[in-house]
This record gives sequence, C-alpha cells and structure tokens, in this order.
Amino acid sequence: MKLVVVICHFKENLDWVKDIKHPHLVYNKNPKQNDKFEFNMPNEGYDTGAYLNYIINNYNNLPNFVCFSQDNPFAHCSNFLDLVNGFDFETEFLPLGTTYIRDNDQILSSTIKYAEENGIQYTIPIKFTSGCQYIVSKTMILKNPCEFYEKILKTVMLGKVITHVNYTLEYLFPTIFHFNSDLKTTYK
Repeated sequence: MKLVVVICHFKENLDWVKDIKHPHLVYNKNPKQNDKFEFNMPNEGYDTGAYLNYIINNYNNLPNFVCFSQDNPFAHCSNFLDLVNGFDFETEFLPLGTTYIRDNDQILSSTIKYAEENGIQYTIPIKFTSGCQYIVSKTMILKNPCEFYEKILKTVMLGKVITHVNYTLEYLFPTIFHFNSDLKTTYK
C-alpha cells in the first residue's frame, strides 16, 4: 500500500516534510522558488487547484491513498504528522482538521448553486474540514471520471489567488469524494 502526500506550497517553511514517512510532492505556487521544486504552477486556485492538478495528472496511476495538505498543515491540524505517519491504510477518508457543517445561508446557497452548475451531487448538510486537508483513497477519487476534475479545475484557475470558488470547493471536497454523509462533524 502506498500513500503520497501532496503539498500546496507558497511561502511557509517546509522543514517539517523531512518528518513525513511517506513519499511527498510539493506543488509550488511561489514564482521566486521555481528553481527549488519539480512541480511549479501559477499562484491561482488556492490549494484546491494544486490538488486537482495532481489528480488529473496522475489519474491513471494514483497511489492507494493521497494526502492533500497545505504548506502549514498544523494551523488546521496540530497532530497532522501523527495522523499521516500512523495512517492505517484501511480508512477510505480521513479529515485532517476540524470538521464543520456549512450552515451560513448565503454561503450554503452559493455552494449549492456551484454544485448544481458543475454536476456535483450533494446532500444536506454539506460538511467540510477547515484547510481542505484529507487523506483520500484512490477508490474514492476514481468514483469521478478525470473529465469531471478537469471541468472543476477550469472554474478554479481564474488568474486569481483566491475567489469564492476556492472556498466553495473547500466546502465541497467531501462531497466530491463521496464521503460527506459519513463525515463526523466537530462543529456546526
């Protein structure tokens, strides 16, 4: 069994990655550091842009599990390294942070509208984990065709770092990967 940690990086210190017991890839969005990383991309689309790029580029050879992480995962998950390094390779998905219910009416309405416009089947309540950090199985990722992820990526990469779509996708990642209903909430 293999777990790959996909890290979206802009400016945070990455010294902590030496403590990951699994292979990792850094998707760098800081043009001043392009010479330091193999995977460089424009600073568009927040973290979800890097995660979707990884899925699309590796769709036909994904590892058994993928961990999606920010470059400072500890801001949302203080025990990040323990959870990742101690992963059991049986859990289909593992949130790496605090889980909430998206209950603000205006934001919920916008999230539902985006889901409907992009063919994302959702259920209420919509749950999400702050920071959009998860370990997800290949099985869960492959429940959607590659074209589905390509379509969503086009809505994210809009020439801006942060748009409302970025946060909307953060709210919808558990739905996209088909584990929204099973996600246990910590906060409403």
